[in-house]
Amino acid sequence: MTTASSPAAGARRSWAGRPAWLALPAVLFFLVVFVLPFIGVGRVAVAGDPPAGTGTFFDLSVFRPANLLDVAGERLFRSVMGVTVRTGIIITGVCMAVAVPFAAYIHTRRGWVKAALISAVALPKLVNLLVLLYGVLLTLGSGGVINDVLLGLGIVDQPLRLFGNLFAVVFTEVLVVLPYPVLLLLAAFEASDSRHFDAARSLGAGPVRAYLETVIRPAWPAVVGAAIISAVWAVGAFVGPLVLGNPPYYTVAVEVYLRALERLQWVDAAGWAILSVGAFGLALGGANLVLRAIQRRSAEPRGGASA
Repeated sequence: MTTASSPAAGARRSWAGRPAWLALPAVLFFLVVFVLPFIGVGRVAVAGDPPAGTGTFFDLSVFRPANLLDVAGERLFRSVMGVTVRTGIIITGVCMAVAVPFAAYIHTRRGWVKAALISAVALPKLVNLLVLLYGVLLTLGSGGVINDVLLGLGIVDQPLRLFGNLFAVVFTEVLVVLPYPVLLLLAAFEASDSRHFDAARSLGAGPVRAYLETVIRPAWPAVVGAAIISAVWAVGAFVGPLVLGNPPYYTVAVEVYLRALERLQWVDAAGWAILSVGAFGLALGGANLVLRAIQRRSAEPRGGASA
């Protein structure tokens, strides 16, 4: 039953009913830091050759949209897009395969063990990226830790080639990306109510089934978010392919960097960037719709039961 509202309660509802201003700082930041520069990149992507002494950023007389068609028609562009998608899928899959059980394990720990595990997860983000990559080289190199152990145990006769290939790219990028999904999932798992787990166990559910139903399932939106974050980082993979890969494993991000800053092919680089962002945006949006459909379908039985 509702009662007459006080002026203070009415003011709170009025404030809560207009939450759009809360997004204002983020919207302004997004517009200034991302949207406007992205429009600039788009303009460069369709820039034509201006007559000598003429041609400004807003001069549409040198507008040449065919630049994008030229880039899209390049065989190398399609090949690198394929490499980027394949690498992104592998990195995302590995990250989620590690992140979900590892976050669940951390969630079940207590005390200093839990604190140590969280610190270990966050450590790669606290280390300078160049130092991190040097550590990866020391690990995967011919005289690195892995090869030393394998040779010492007599498992191999000569050092394995562990860098300059897809394994090294995925290894490096997973090391860079993994803290994000793990910490996001851990936060979601921490929000679960332990009494629900105890209730499920008292009703006869095994520990795994009880954990899945009372912790993992309610955190499904966080799982989807963690997968999206991992995928966004994965398709933008840069340091792994550039430092520990080689040309057959170069992603779009590497090609854009090489064309823009080494070959000074700004129009070409901008075209690569615009087309790849569009393609990845459509792919991630489609994947998000599929995951949301799965989420709604999984919630239907419970909704039908309560109706």
